[in-house]
Amino acid sequence: MSNLNQFMGSERKYEMIKFFPISGTFTAKKTGVHRVCVLGGGGSGGAAVEAANARATGGAGASFAWSEIFLTQGDTVPVTVGAGGAAVAQAATGAAAGNTGGNTTFGTYMTAYGGLAGAANQGVTTALPATAASTIATGGTLGNFTGGGAGGISHATAGFWATGGGSSGCYKGNGYPSGSISGGTLKGATGGAGVGGKSGDVTTGASVYTAGGGSHGAGADNSTVAGRGVMATGDFGIDTAVSSDGLSTSTASAFWRISNNPLLALTGSGNGFSGGGGKALSTSAGSGGTCGGSGATANSGAGILAWPAGRGAGGGASVGASGTATSSAGGDGFVTVEY
Repeated sequence: MSNLNQFMGSERKYEMIKFFPISGTFTAKKTGVHRVCVLGGGGSGGAAVEAANARATGGAGASFAWSEIFLTQGDTVPVTVGAGGAAVAQAATGAAAGNTGGNTTFGTYMTAYGGLAGAANQGVTTALPATAASTIATGGTLGNFTGGGAGGISHATAGFWATGGGSSGCYKGNGYPSGSISGGTLKGATGGAGVGGKSGDVTTGASVYTAGGGSHGAGADNSTVAGRGVMATGDFGIDTAVSSDGLSTSTASAFWRISNNPLLALTGSGNGFSGGGGKALSTSAGSGGTCGGSGATANSGAGILAWPAGRGAGGGASVGASGTATSSAGGDGFVTVEY
């Protein structure tokens, strides 16, 4: 028999929100329906260094779930936020796989699974398979989605090759993979996937790198033309200054108006909505916006640092001929509770 309380104060009028950038406990301040979003931590990319031949793949994005949950005022729910997979740094000759992201849970109601790690090898032309998509989230009454994987490297030519990170799942659906590499003459890197499409593939050319996927479309193959939605440099695309957890420093409280839910604001273009671009040059790759993967770096000189992934997204890989190549960490998970 249904609890009568579930029909009282259960209107879907969400006026406030609480963010969980780290683990904690949610205490219901009202009796009624709460809308909850959970996002796992993204996987990090691999890294490799070798004088003439190094390759690595990006990490996968995490899964996402959202749900409407009835809670009674005073109910407490433990919240576990999964960390993104740690970046790996490969110094001198060698190859290092990335790290898997952590799972995010909202009590026993919902689980969003972390993204898988990227792979790496050096000194051989052995193909690296695509990084698989994450396990589908569970418990979401409004939707359960997977994170996107990362492109593989099938190219049999010696050189420097790296793929970007996959985008996480989001309310729009499953995440997208980063572009793959099947051609090229010297070095190539793909961008990170966006929430609206994959990054471009590398199939030909010398020193080719591709832009990230956008909010509403894929990046172009063998091109720096991004998908519909520009490459991002911010975490949540907030116009004001942001602190290290992505929250506005001008609004220090964890309680915000509902219009500021970053996990349900992925439809526009501009900062915070797409994957980062790859680089096959001597400069670093682009960072991902919210839920967008970061780009990869492939350099025939000293290895360099791949920039950060967006929340829940996969980190890009990094390869070089010498020095230290450092991949991008996966984006940390996140939880929002609207009430």
